[in-house]
Amino acid sequence: MRNDDPVLVQVERLSRNPGDARLVTVRSSVGSVSASWCGNLEAAAGEHHIEWELDEEFRWGFNCSPATVEEPCLHQDERGVFSRGRLGLTGFESEEPFAHLELAGAVIDLGHIDGLPHGMAGTWVEINLRPEQIKIYPYRI
Repeated sequence: MRNDDPVLVQVERLSRNPGDARLVTVRSSVGSVSASWCGNLEAAAGEHHIEWELDEEFRWGFNCSPATVEEPCLHQDERGVFSRGRLGLTGFESEEPFAHLELAGAVIDLGHIDGLPHGMAGTWVEINLRPEQIKIYPYRI
């Protein structure tokens, strides 16, 4: 689930987790989080345009829920990485529309969200993932 809109971020540091994923700290205009770097490790630190890929199946009420604050945000705590943005839906005629998250200039594909209530298009939502499930790819403009 990738997006087509590159976002400018600052990649600050590299750390390795037990699963040998290449985690970096990504600083954006709406917050900082850890994510898996999918580019050249030697060139990771610095400013990059990136694309986001979220490696997860989304379920309403589990890892996707209504947001209590209506502004874009990326933050991380001991429970995981949280991304807050507007929910966009395509394929309204189908039983399971495709969803995307509009987050600070990026459109990030979510795919189908199991159990999504009707009438949620345009609402503010928050998704929760582990850092290893968020992959960032450097993008050359």
